[in-house]
Amino acid sequence: MSFKLTIDAEEEALSLKVSGFDAKDRALIQARLAEVAELLEEILSSDEAANSLTEAELTRLEPSLAALELKYKIIMHQAGELAQAAKGIAQGHETISQHGFPEFDDA
Repeated sequence: MSFKLTIDAEEEALSLKVSGFDAKDRALIQARLAEVAELLEEILSSDEAANSLTEAELTRLEPSLAALELKYKIIMHQAGELAQAAKGIAQGHETISQHGFPEFDDA
């Protein structure tokens, strides 16, 4: 699967474009985008809620919000590592046992 990701920025709109992929991969790419879009929608919704706080509310809740922001970043990093592991397994230079599942190593 070969592709290119582009983020287009306009005054009041942002868009993510995936191009350069084989037509046979379209459904999978579309499904992956839907998964990521759902996550992004929830994160942006939480940002919107935080941005509507008063200064006093934000001061009180800032440590909690910062902790969750850090957790988002850790989880997204972990998801990226898992995707890299899946790529390595698919390419044959890693095994599932290297990633904590020795019972599936022969699969």
